[in-house]
Amino acid sequence: RLMTKKRLLGLTSVSVSAGLVIWLLSRVDGEQVIALWRQSSKGYLWLALGLTALTPVLGTLRWLGVLRAQDSIRLPFATALRAVLMANVLNSFLPSKGGDVVKAAYLRQHGGLTFGVGSVVLERLIDLLVLGFLGLVGYVFSGVGWGLLAGSLLIGAVGGAFVLALWLPVGRLPLPDSVHSKLIELTQVFRLWVRCPAAVLQTVGCSLGVWSVAALTVCCLVSAFDLPLGWSVAYSLFPLCLLAGLVPVTVSGVGTRDAVFVKLLMLNGVGLEGATMVALGYTVFAYWLLSLLCLPVVGWQLVAWYRSAYLSESRQG
Repeated sequence: RLMTKKRLLGLTSVSVSAGLVIWLLSRVDGEQVIALWRQSSKGYLWLALGLTALTPVLGTLRWLGVLRAQDSIRLPFATALRAVLMANVLNSFLPSKGGDVVKAAYLRQHGGLTFGVGSVVLERLIDLLVLGFLGLVGYVFSGVGWGLLAGSLLIGAVGGAFVLALWLPVGRLPLPDSVHSKLIELTQVFRLWVRCPAAVLQTVGCSLGVWSVAALTVCCLVSAFDLPLGWSVAYSLFPLCLLAGLVPVTVSGVGTRDAVFVKLLMLNGVGLEGATMVALGYTVFAYWLLSLLCLPVVGWQLVAWYRSAYLSESRQG
């Protein structure tokens, strides 16, 4: 029943995403879209691609910021990068950042699965915290109330999670000993991290870097299509659209994020066709092209796992 429910939810997410994208495309004038593409500045598009390629590097440094505070692990950058690249590919197709499970599993041999889950959860919480603050910044510059509401709720939720992780008396909870040990290990990841200023600075700084690179990608698309919108406005609107994409009804926010993008850009003087090209263009760069850039490493890793499993079976045989 659980698998059936997950499949239904996954199918629903794909259907909603596809339906919203088709609806957005059905509204535009095809000839104007082609004209915008032909007249676009290809230099800005190449710059957007370069920024996209930078995202996994910053994401790896962000995760390593969490890991550097832990006493029991020293994960090489190349190994962490492979895990991030695989997670990026899966996150483009799975709802609720399911690809992050790969990063947690990568640490199974380096510190334990519970420790891996803790590091990924902490990294994701910091990412959401930074996004919440950017949402408040977006509200200040744009006046869109959604930024104030969603940003405040996100910051409050992350703050509550940290309070539970740092001060909840796990040992006194009426739980089995095996669960106690896992919860203690999980919360220890948080405690060690907050006690290491360098780790905090690296994690938060790289998280801001990841979101800024994504926002600059949108700015490049705005300039590539010569749209009447300043970079500061585009940057401030970007987190508001991402916050809308967090609603768990689509695959990686595709559709909901794009629809909000189009709405906000049009409210700021951008035409329908230009707004749609920026919204869907961000999805293409940040998810589909990023996945294509990551695929060679993913393929190499899968081959390496297959060879390792084959050699292990041969030795046992």
